[in-house]
Amino acid sequence: MSYGKYNYQGYFGESFVRVLASAAGLIAGQQDVDHTGVDFSIDFPGVRGTVRFPKIEAQVKSWSSPKGTDLHWHYPMNVNHYNNLAGEGFAVSRYLFLIIVPSDTDHYAHVDETSMRLSHCGYWASLRDAPVIDPAAQRHITVHVPKRNLLTVNGLRSLLGDVPAQQAPAS
Repeated sequence: MSYGKYNYQGYFGESFVRVLASAAGLIAGQQDVDHTGVDFSIDFPGVRGTVRFPKIEAQVKSWSSPKGTDLHWHYPMNVNHYNNLAGEGFAVSRYLFLIIVPSDTDHYAHVDETSMRLSHCGYWASLRDAPVIDPAAQRHITVHVPKRNLLTVNGLRSLLGDVPAQQAPAS
């Protein structure tokens, strides 16, 4: 089996998220088996506000031919992948991370003596308020990922939010 363009692109997109999580002081871990529809669990290693060890989960998609408007990327997504993020009822908040990459793999990273620059950038979207779709009725959906949701170090940390910790009942 060869290492095809989409394997290369997908691996770069996941590595992009790992680098960003590392720069944010977070821990990005992958499950042994990809069965739950997420690529990473991203954890804060300690207390953040009133929450101990907060975490989020993310499905990472990379895209080398982006299309959209001034406000949103219009990402075509398989309904089964979409449904793994859509709606409520998840114990941990889930996000779509869309990593826009160059079409030419030679442009993924630029390195010199003072820095390494990864091209291009990432965006996030929550599908919590989006409806779950019957895959028998529809196979693909276009997800509008807001361009204002740039995936940055501070932006990634903010996704782990400052929610009140659960209180143990008084004995």
